[in-house]
Amino acid sequence: MNKYLKAQSWCLENNIKVYIVPIKGKKKCYVEINDDGQLIRSPKTYACQKDASDKIWDLFLYLYKQKEK
Repeated sequence: MNKYLKAQSWCLENNIKVYIVPIKGKKKCYVEINDDGQLIRSPKTYACQKDASDKIWDLFLYLYKQKEK
């Protein structure tokens, strides 16, 4: 299984969600992490959803490596 898909599956099973939050009236967006009810929004805005989507995969892998232990 792809390491990113494995990390995403693990995060979702452990109630960790990572998703895009669009900025109203703009094409930019944020990435937000919902870690069992604790919301963490990225300080950075992304110019397009493609860039944010790439970051989401990286975050799933990062969170998996940090919390899986």
